[in-house]
Amino acid sequence: MQITEVNVTPINNEKKLKGFASIVFDNCFIVSDIKIIETARGAFLSMPSKKAANGKFRDVAHPLNGETRKMIEERVFETYETVTGHRLGTDFVAKGIETEELPETRELEPIESNLEATLAPKPDLDPELDPEEKKDRESEDTSTLLSVKEFGY
Repeated sequence: MQITEVNVTPINNEKKLKGFASIVFDNCFIVSDIKIIETARGAFLSMPSKKAANGKFRDVAHPLNGETRKMIEERVFETYETVTGHRLGTDFVAKGIETEELPETRELEPIESNLEATLAPKPDLDPELDPEEKKDRESEDTSTLLSVKEFGY
């Protein structure tokens, strides 16, 4: 199966919806109303769908495997770039920042050692606190450390 035609209609006044596409396969089958969406996590296509009786949306047509989805996305994104001059998924990442301007990376300490240091018993900063309140504060610190460890952080 070959994609023989791709048409893109850009939408300029929407935040995430960048346009609509239609694709013709083998000069004999068309899929229309494909949404072109761009978010901070990247660009993707939303296949045409309709609302079912239960209120959920179901795709009317969609690729059956990842290889076909990738082929469709590449062709639609290429056509979108040709039509608009905007490359999806890249312009918003480093707008106006040259790579030479980015700070150098540094090694980070393991999270657990940072947490233990942060939540370690603190020197008594307020000698006026009654012993019961001091005890409550110490138990809060310990319970926070335990709950963080419990979730694998």
